[in-house]
Amino acid sequence: MFGVVAYDVRIGSQTIVKSDGQSDTEGKRRQMESQRELLVHELSDMMSAEQIISKMLPELAKEAQHPELKSALTDHLTETKEQIKRLQQAFKELGETPEKTTCYGTEGLKKEHESLHEEKPSPDVLQMANVLGASKTEHYEIASYTGLAQLAKDLGESEVADLLKQNLAEEEAMAKKLSAIAKELGKQAKTEARSGANAQA
Repeated sequence: MFGVVAYDVRIGSQTIVKSDGQSDTEGKRRQMESQRELLVHELSDMMSAEQIISKMLPELAKEAQHPELKSALTDHLTETKEQIKRLQQAFKELGETPEKTTCYGTEGLKKEHESLHEEKPSPDVLQMANVLGASKTEHYEIASYTGLAQLAKDLGESEVADLLKQNLAEEEAMAKKLSAIAKELGKQAKTEARSGANAQA
């Protein structure tokens, strides 16, 4: 049953007003007042993102037909697991624990992939769509890690910034691999289209 969400700014709590007029309050939430709190929150979001991605990559690798794509996705799964470890180390450096949260940006990209299957794409189309989707994900991560590394540096958390920069470098390298593979697949599709047109002529 849907309800209306209202916020009590005096205590920072979230109140859900149900259609029957009753309301539930999730409890008093402490207001986010510092850049450090923002850093912890966003790091938690990236932890969620990497965990979601680590579950997606095996499926993407299975669906890949191009050997370089399959290898890149398999290798990136190993990198992603290491990135999760670096994020865990970042929390230790901060003396914090990850918040229980879901990265809705990455979750949305996952749902895009799932909805594509409902269109029953051919293997070639699915593979290209997966490359494009993976590229979206990489650029989302690149933007996230770029901002977080800078924020950590500004807050004097140089070790945390270094950990995030390592993750960033891997995401940038993966994005370049995907871009190169997309170009190659595009050329193959163009050649096949020409061959088909010539055959019909």
